[in-house]
Formats: sequence, structure tokens, C-alpha cells
Amino acid sequence: MISKSEKTSVLIVGGGALGSVFGWRLQLGGCSVSVVCRSNYEIVKNSGFQIESGKFGNAVFSPDHVFSSFNAAIAECDFYYDYIMVCTKTLPNISNPADVLMGSPINQKTAIVLIQNGVDIEQYFHEAFPNNILISAIAYIDTKQTESGVIVHGEAISLQFGFFIPEQTETQRSTSSVSTDISLLETLEKHLIAGNSGCKILDNVSRDRWLKLVWNSSLNPISVLSGGSNTKEMLANPVLCDLIVAAMMETITIGEAVCKMPLSPTIASSDIPEYLLGSVRKRIKPVYPSMLQDYLNKRPMEHEVILHNAIKRADSVGVNAPVLKTLYALIIGAEKKYLN
Repeated sequence: MISKSEKTSVLIVGGGALGSVFGWRLQLGGCSVSVVCRSNYEIVKNSGFQIESGKFGNAVFSPDHVFSSFNAAIAECDFYYDYIMVCTKTLPNISNPADVLMGSPINQKTAIVLIQNGVDIEQYFHEAFPNNILISAIAYIDTKQTESGVIVHGEAISLQFGFFIPEQTETQRSTSSVSTDISLLETLEKHLIAGNSGCKILDNVSRDRWLKLVWNSSLNPISVLSGGSNTKEMLANPVLCDLIVAAMMETITIGEAVCKMPLSPTIASSDIPEYLLGSVRKRIKPVYPSMLQDYLNKRPMEHEVILHNAIKRADSVGVNAPVLKTLYALIIGAEKKYLN
């Protein structure tokens, strides 16, 4: 039986490219980090993650504990984790995303951190764990697992996060509860900064999720539908650039209608596409969007939370979304080609 150390305890569920890099930085930042791995369990258990990072250099990340399942991570410890970070793909068309935490009871003092793509992802976990604090997190990172246990990380690494507060209970939260909650965010921030990772506490995480979706809803599906193009290849094609901007502007319009405010407090809505694309152009190496990586490896893609949820929101607020609807239809067709 594993006993708790004096350190802040973090359990990473999803030991892939995303979870390994953030786990690595949190461990360097003073946390005790455990990881639940699946296909790469044996190699990570024996040799750790071999990380090749453009920002930090090459290193081996050996988690404090490695488990083959979530149930084992709970059953083999005589303590509760301060944070459980969910770094798995969100595929509600295949199974309930919250199922990754099912089987063993989670202590109500544990904060669940969702480091996942898309919008409207939190409700699955809120329904399954109504008594746990949910922290919704947005990752800005370029990383991929090239082979089992081998992680290639570029230069970007930042985690922005805030509380998921269901609309119907927001006014019911007491002052003492909010104060306790804020300490959870501040502790996470402290460890990320100590691990030399960018981070930011958000007051309105929903708005920032929509801002991240502007990138994901355009570059992700278009990278696949353009024949498997990375960012440098896409941005070198003026026709694809026009399509990317059109998808971005459509997402901005939907997001602002849903949030009832501009997506950025400092950047005009019409300037957001060029702001995002400009930052991509400055990168030395091309980015291979996550949807493209899944497509190339014949894995399910996150089209439901990246495209379909945005489309459903567009319909609910009366915004036309012909570009996103077209991309969604085509990406579904592309996926069926190899999944079936």
C-alpha cells in the first residue's frame, strides 16, 4: 500500500503526450506525480517517459508511481489525491468521457482537472461527480508520442484554468467555499510556475475555451481534410488560409453569442484569426494538430466536442454555421473510412 508524501499529490489519467509533459513539469515543480498508462504501461513503468523537448532539452520523466488502471491507482494508495488530471481524448460518441474515472470511489476533497479539448465537456463529469470541484483547463502545447513512451515536445507549454461552475448553482456558492476553491487554483499555479510551465488562472474559463476552439475548430479538421497537412503546409496555401479564417470567424460569432461578450478583452474579434495564425507562423517547426495525429494513426477523432458541440450551440443561439457543418460532415466521412 502506497502512503502519502508531504508533497501535493497529482494523479494523471491518460499517460500520453499531453499528460506526460505536464506531469513532468509538475514533478519538477514539487509535486508527487502518479500516472495511469494504458498501451505504454510496461515501458513507462520500467524506463519512464523519454522526452525530447525543444524548450527544455531531452530528459527522462519517471513518475513517482505508474498504474495500469484508474482502479489500481485508487486501490493501491491509502490517501486521496489532491488533484486528478484527466488528459484523455473526449469521445462522447464512443463512451461517456467520465467513465475513465469510474469503478473506484473518488474522495470528495479531490479536485478533478479536465485538460481536454472542446466546449461543453464538463457536464459529463459534473453529473458523475457532483460533489467534487471541477477545474476546467485549456492546454496550449505542441507535443506528440512518436512511439510507446517516447514524447516529442516543441516550444509551447501553458495551462490556463478556472472553475467550472454550473449556472444553476453559481449564486449558491458560499464565500468560504469560494475562498477554499481559490487556494486550489493558486496551489496548482505555484507548482506549474516552479516547473517552468506557463500558466494563468481564469475568471471566465468558458470564454477562454471558446477562444481556444477558434484554433481547434479550423486548423484541426482542415489539416486532415487537406490531405494530412501540418501548419506550415496549410498556411503556405492561400486557398486553405481563406477557409481557415472563415471557420475561425464562424466559431468566434458562435462563441460570442453563447458567452454574451467578446472572446478577447484586448483583441478585436475581426483580428483574432490573424493574431492566432501569426503566432503559428512564428514557430520554427510546424505543428501537427491533434486531430491530424489521430487521423494518421487511425484513431477516433474529437470531432464531437470540437465541431458538433459548437454546431449545436450555433443552432441554439440562432447563428448560421455552414462552414463548421461542412467540415463536420466531411471529417465524419473521413473517419468512417478507416474505423469501419
